[in-house]
Amino acid sequence: MSDNHTRRVNFALVKITTEQIDLVPDIIEENSPVKINAGLNFGIDTGKKLLKVLFKNEFLQKEIPFITIETGCIFAFDKDSWNMFAHEEKGLFILPKNFAGHLATLTASTARGILHNATEKSPLNRFFIPANNIEEMIKENVTLSLQPKA
Repeated sequence: MSDNHTRRVNFALVKITTEQIDLVPDIIEENSPVKINAGLNFGIDTGKKLLKVLFKNEFLQKEIPFITIETGCIFAFDKDSWNMFAHEEKGLFILPKNFAGHLATLTASTARGILHNATEKSPLNRFFIPANNIEEMIKENVTLSLQPKA
């Protein structure tokens, strides 16, 4: 896609997955610092023209996790939009950094809601995924292979 042309990307959120949710309230120590680790991953299904964004958060005290949540959002693209990112000649699917950040932000927001729902009537409800700028986790365009792994 040329930098001179702005084209609309037609996509839809078609599925939400809770890949993992582990809650261990008994190990929390009051007044002990909490550390949060966050991770982000992308994958594609070239046949179905789907992109999956995985967002994982782990809340730890003394390096022991007491909340682990990993959520996935699966996005479908129309053919023209998919082709804007698929570079067949290179065998690569390239998501521009800003658009990848937008999809990651949607996934993080989804994870935030799932965590709230899972902890709503428990002491763990006071822990939530911070509303940080998730886009900062993505340092460059996201490049994925169009070839399935053997």
